[in-house]
This record gives sequence, C-alpha cells and structure tokens, in this order.
Amino acid sequence: MKNDHTFLDRNYLIYKAVTQPALSDIDHARLKRNGLGDSCLKVAPEWLKIWASLVCEYLEYEEHMFPAFFKADYPPTITLEDIKIDAKAQKETQI
Repeated sequence: MKNDHTFLDRNYLIYKAVTQPALSDIDHARLKRNGLGDSCLKVAPEWLKIWASLVCEYLEYEEHMFPAFFKADYPPTITLEDIKIDAKAQKETQI
C-alpha cells in the first residue's frame, strides 16, 4: 500500500488542501464520520480541516484495501470479518 501513498502523494495532499477554496459537504461528512468535529478542529484554519479530510479519505481507502492486502499474513483460522475489524481498528488508531 506504500505504492499508493508515497512521500510525494502525502505532500500533494498538503498542496491540495492549501489550494482548495473551502471545505466541501463531502469533507464535512468525512470528518464527522471519522470523529473529527468542531471539538478538535473548531479553531483550525480552513486548509488544515481540508487536509484532515484528505488524510481521512486515504485512511478509509486503506481500511477498504487492508483485508485483501494482508489476508495472507493472518493465520488461516482468522475470518475475513475479523480482518475487517482489525482494519477498522488500524484506521482509528491512525486518526
């Protein structure tokens, strides 16, 4: 998955956040879905809120891709549902 989110990709997210004019409804929904609301972003500048939303977008993508990517690394007795739970936990610890 490192191929999907390189150093250059991460820096592009900052550039994209700085050049995007405002937080969209999709950004607001993504932040809320990931537990990042006014309590932690109320005084943050707009670009930082956008950047947080873009990071959450990637983390959601990573959560979706995680089970298939890492399934072979788990013991055969672990179910796909358990791997999905682990993927969700991984995302939540990164936020």
